[in-house]
Amino acid sequence: MRQLIETRWPLVGALIAIVVVVVVDVSLDGPLFRVRLFGLSQDALGLIGMAFTLAFALQLRVNARRAMTRERNLVHTAAELREASVELDRLARTDGLTGLLNRRALFDMLGAEFRRSRRYSRHLSVLMVDLDNFKRVNDRWGHPFGDYVLRATAHIIAANVRESDILGRYGGEEFALALPETDVSHAIRVAEKLRVAIESFDFRSSGVPRTGEPPLKMTISIGIASLPLEPDQDEFELILRADHSLYEAKQSGKNRVVQFGHGTTSHGVPVSPGSSERTN
Repeated sequence: MRQLIETRWPLVGALIAIVVVVVVDVSLDGPLFRVRLFGLSQDALGLIGMAFTLAFALQLRVNARRAMTRERNLVHTAAELREASVELDRLARTDGLTGLLNRRALFDMLGAEFRRSRRYSRHLSVLMVDLDNFKRVNDRWGHPFGDYVLRATAHIIAANVRESDILGRYGGEEFALALPETDVSHAIRVAEKLRVAIESFDFRSSGVPRTGEPPLKMTISIGIASLPLEPDQDEFELILRADHSLYEAKQSGKNRVVQFGHGTTSHGVPVSPGSSERTN
């Protein structure tokens, strides 16, 4: 009942007005008031008609305002749902530590780019990047500092590639990078640029290493693979070849770039000769 009154108050008000008109519409020609319930005067009928008309107009206005409010609320809710959906999709595709694409999203985008490149006979190269001796970082300075090193490495790589390149965290301290419209010679240049950028960076965060100690220096090893492939081979073969080249770079001394099928293409000078701790 309360809800009915709140949503239909103009019509309820009209009914109350009618009752008042009916009750007040009396004859004063006798010693007692006589209510004429069924013989309403013309004035009373006019008042009733006006009450209904006014109530109907007010009800239309109330309904219109409520409809506009509901529509605004629906638009606002729909916008919030879209934003929430976009955010959920982003979270589902993003590595929580580095902010890069996670493994699943990386494979999805690489697969799409692989099919496009093959269909239109375009160049495509894949780089597998791995931090050298990363375990020593966690062992010596702890996992929080190790997480910082991973985030910083991700930031350095992202800052040195194009927006159109596909960069993701492959797992652990390993990153994967797909370079659309990039042949192997240019992929080698990109890889060497990344190797030098990491090697020259001073890793220091929240007092680690301690004041007075030199900053941590890191190096990376990179494996490269490029199109073309055999017709029955897919993007996973490209990743497998790049990963094989990365393994070769690790086994041949680290801090170097290896192209699949061609061996070492570039390598750096150890950051601090004779100090394995400085090349973690």
